[in-house]
Amino acid sequence: MDKTTQLQYLVSGNHQFGRVNLGRATIAAALSKARELLRDGYMDVRICTPRGQVLMPDEFDQLET
Repeated sequence: MDKTTQLQYLVSGNHQFGRVNLGRATIAAALSKARELLRDGYMDVRICTPRGQVLMPDEFDQLET
């Protein structure tokens, strides 16, 4: 990723060792990372969209096109 890439989606989740907040540039990348966190046992995984909408795992299908 170059320095000019805008990170529009924020993916976050809690784990026994703390919380992670990760930026992603596309919907597909955000969904992929969120699903990876869920597989790795993270809790309270969410995606925040560029418009500020916060989606929980049962709402991720709203992002899929």
